[in-house]
Amino acid sequence: MTDQVLDILKLVLLVLLYLFFARVLWAVWSEVRQPANARSVADFASHQRQPSPAAAAAGPPPVKSGRRVTKASKGRGGIPARLAVLEPRERRGTTFAIAAEVGIGRDADNTIVITGDEYISSHHARVSTTDAQVVVDDLGSRNGTYLNGAKLTQRRTVRTGDRIQVGYTVLEAQ
Repeated sequence: MTDQVLDILKLVLLVLLYLFFARVLWAVWSEVRQPANARSVADFASHQRQPSPAAAAAGPPPVKSGRRVTKASKGRGGIPARLAVLEPRERRGTTFAIAAEVGIGRDADNTIVITGDEYISSHHARVSTTDAQVVVDDLGSRNGTYLNGAKLTQRRTVRTGDRIQVGYTVLEAQ
C-alpha cells in the first residue's frame, strides 16, 4: 500500500472516532436535559411520600386586606402547596393554595379565573393532589397546557419550582 492510501485510512478512522464520540455526547445530553416531569405519574408511584401538612391544607385564594396580601404557605419536600403567578406582570405575585382540586380557565366556577386571554379555554387545566403528589391535567384545551415547556399529553406530577403555562399565563409551583 502506498502512503496516500494509509493517510486516507487514518483520516477515515479519525472521522469515525469523532462521530462515535459525538453520538455518545448526544445520548448523554438527551438524558440529562430531559426534565424530571417528563416521566408519568405511574413512574413516581413507588416513591410515594407521606403527605405534608402544607400540601394537605386547602386554603382559599389570597385575600387582599388593605395594602397587605395574605399568601398561601409554601410547600415542603418537593411537594408544592401553592401556585404563584409569574406572567403576566400585572398579576405577578398572586398566589393560590393547591386544594384537593384547582381548576384553571375563563369560567367563573374555576379556582383560578383568567380573563382577557383568548388562548385559554373555559375549563383549561386542573391541578390536584393524589396520593401525596400534586398532578396537572390538561382538560382537552385547544391550545394545550405546558409543564416546564413541554406540552401535556397525559397527567404529570408537579414538583416545587415547576412552571405551568396556560395561554400567556405562567404559574410556578411553590
